[in-house]
Amino acid sequence: MKRNKDKRVKGRFVTMILGKYVFFSIVLVILLFVLLFAAVWNAGKYQNVPHIKELAEEFGKAKQSEYQNIDVERLLGENGYVQILDQKKQVVYSNSEKHRDESYTDYELSYVSDYNNFSIVTIEKYKNEDGSTDRMVTTVIYTEQGEEVKNALYVVDENLNILYSSEHQDKDKLTKREYELLTRNATSKYTLSKCNFKDAEGNKRILLAYCPKSVGNDLKKMKQAFLALIVEFFAVYILLLLLFSLWISVRVKKPLRLLNQAMKDLSSGNRGTILDYKGPKEFVEICDNFNEMSKALNIAEQQNQRLQEEKQKMIADISHDLKTPITVIKGYAGAICDGLATPEEQRKYLETIYQRSGELTELINEFHEYAKIDHPDNTFHFEQIDLCEFTREYFAEKYNEFDIGGYELEIEIPENKIMVNLDQKKFKRVYDNITGNFLKYNLPGRTFFCTITIEDKEIKIILADDGNGIPFEIKDAVFEPFVVGEKARNQNGSGLGLPLAKKIVEAHNGSIELSKLPEQGRGTEFVILL
Repeated sequence: MKRNKDKRVKGRFVTMILGKYVFFSIVLVILLFVLLFAAVWNAGKYQNVPHIKELAEEFGKAKQSEYQNIDVERLLGENGYVQILDQKKQVVYSNSEKHRDESYTDYELSYVSDYNNFSIVTIEKYKNEDGSTDRMVTTVIYTEQGEEVKNALYVVDENLNILYSSEHQDKDKLTKREYELLTRNATSKYTLSKCNFKDAEGNKRILLAYCPKSVGNDLKKMKQAFLALIVEFFAVYILLLLLFSLWISVRVKKPLRLLNQAMKDLSSGNRGTILDYKGPKEFVEICDNFNEMSKALNIAEQQNQRLQEEKQKMIADISHDLKTPITVIKGYAGAICDGLATPEEQRKYLETIYQRSGELTELINEFHEYAKIDHPDNTFHFEQIDLCEFTREYFAEKYNEFDIGGYELEIEIPENKIMVNLDQKKFKRVYDNITGNFLKYNLPGRTFFCTITIEDKEIKIILADDGNGIPFEIKDAVFEPFVVGEKARNQNGSGLGLPLAKKIVEAHNGSIELSKLPEQGRGTEFVILL
């Protein structure tokens, strides 16, 4: 059970660390997404997205004299420029001095796509057998929704003569400017779109917007943005890792320091060390386990000290119990050996020596039985027997001893069988020790009682007598070794009979106690529960 509890505490500690690590990882993932969003947003700022319609609306709100006040590059991108054409296709305004004095034809403007469309232009060159080169120009125009609105094909030779055309069937040749406008989105650094509007004075105008192709520049800036993202992420990651490590260190270091100091105190002999710690429940449980261990060690130390004291007391009591009969035996044997006793006295001395040697043998046997009862090699041989029949047979064998001594015996045992696991030889010792005390310390004419009943699925054995009873001052200590020797020692007892009986009963998973309030008319009453 203790091992399972330790495993649970260890499991909770590991769970706590893993939980904090998972939380730390989630924070890092959220941080990565935030930084990624910021990088994408910044990258979006680098892109020169043309806003031609908005630009046309701003020109539409202004008079021609106010055209120069409009910030063209803000809506077209850096280095973007416009040309405003009147109804005659003449340039009336351009924010680029280079392109102010220009004009366009209807054919030229037909090659420019509207602002709300986008075109894909491809040019393929073919070598002829005479070494000349023909060019095939394909222009496909789509709406913002991706619908195809125009698909034009031109095939021209080196002199821009039209060899084939899907439109403008009346033209035989393209001018250089018409070819440039037709292929601008494939060859130029600028894309060209047009938008019709009216200015504040009601003049119809055509806006030609030249938007710089800044894909390469944008990619470079986006690359820089993502590089900055990586640097920022690892910088924040290292910072959070340091903070997480510091936090774990602080949370772990305090209880570990307390445990370390407490273990030093234990090793120095201080068995009463108790930790007072409040914090994560995993460490609280570890500290509580340590406190339990400390208390257990303290109790074990006290028990060990008590056992040492009992051992010293036992040695002293054994010496005292053995000294008296040995002294008598030695004295009488010496008198006989020295010829100081008459023949009549010799017989009397020999009887006394015999009697004392019997008492000595009984004491030694009790010491031996009590000493070996707790020895690891001492085994109990349990078997299923009928307790009622076992008790009847025991008192049947004892009947003559009771009768000769002048004692009465009253037995109340059920007729039916009560089966129990019993070591017959050792449990017989329990009966011997209790009946032996009765025969030793009570005058003839007294009665010994034995009753067996079953109460609440427990077997109850009552062994009692109507004698004078055990002195009140030693009733609480009758099951401690040598109590008789300590309180009312005489030559007839060692004080180990009842302690031995208690150990035997407990080995049978039972209990024995001395009733403090015995049944009326009884002096001593022992209750055994199995």
